Amino acid sequence: MSRKYWVIIVLVLLTLPITGCSPITDQGGGGPWKPKPLWLTDGFDFPVGNPDGKGWAVTGYAFLSWSSYSNSYHPGEDWNIPGAGNGDHGEPVYAVANGEVVFSGWNSALGHVILIKHAISSEDFVWSQYAHLDERWVSKGELVTRRQPIGTVGRGPNNRFAAHLHFEMRKEELPANAWPRTNGVAWERSRVTDYWLDPTAFINQNRPH
Repeated sequence: MSRKYWVIIVLVLLTLPITGCSPITDQGGGGPWKPKPLWLTDGFDFPVGNPDGKGWAVTGYAFLSWSSYSNSYHPGEDWNIPGAGNGDHGEPVYAVANGEVVFSGWNSALGHVILIKHAISSEDFVWSQYAHLDERWVSKGELVTRRQPIGTVGRGPNNRFAAHLHFEMRKEELPANAWPRTNGVAWERSRVTDYWLDPTAFINQNRPH
C-alpha cells in the first residue's frame, strides 16, 4: 500500500473522535449507550388555565371519587372554571409536558380524546389523557412541548356533559378509552392506583425547576 493511502487512513482514524463518528458502546454506565428520547420531560404544568391551573379547579369528579354516572371509581379529574357553567367551552387545553401523541381520535363514551406519552427518563414513562374535547389540534405521532395548545374544552359526545376537561395521568400503558371496570364490574380502589396516578399530586410533585 502506498504512503498516500496510509496517510489518509491515519487522518480518518484521528478525526473519528472529533466528529463523534466513533462507535459508542459505553458512556461509563457499564452498558450500551441509549439516546435520550426527543420528548424527555423538563417538568409538568396543569392542562388548563395558566401553568399553575389558576382560575380553574376540579369541580366535578375528583380522582378516585365514586362516579354514580359510570358506577366506578373515577380515574381522573374533571376540570372547569368554577361557576362558569358552559362558559369554559372552547377554552384551550395544554400538553402538561413534553411528549409524543400516541392517540388522537373519537370515542363514543369520551368524545374527542388525546393521549400523550411522556418520558421522565430514557426508561421511565407516564401518560396524560385529555377527554371530552371540542377540538383536537394534534395528531398521532406528533411531538409536543409543555404548554403547547393541543385542543379545546368540550362537552363530550353529543354534548352529553356540562363543559369540562376530563384529565388523567397514567403510570401504565393503556388504551385511550381505558376505564377501571371489567365486564361492567368496578375495580377496587387499590387496583385503580396500580394503573392511574393522582393527577394534581403528580403534577405538584413534578413542576419545572
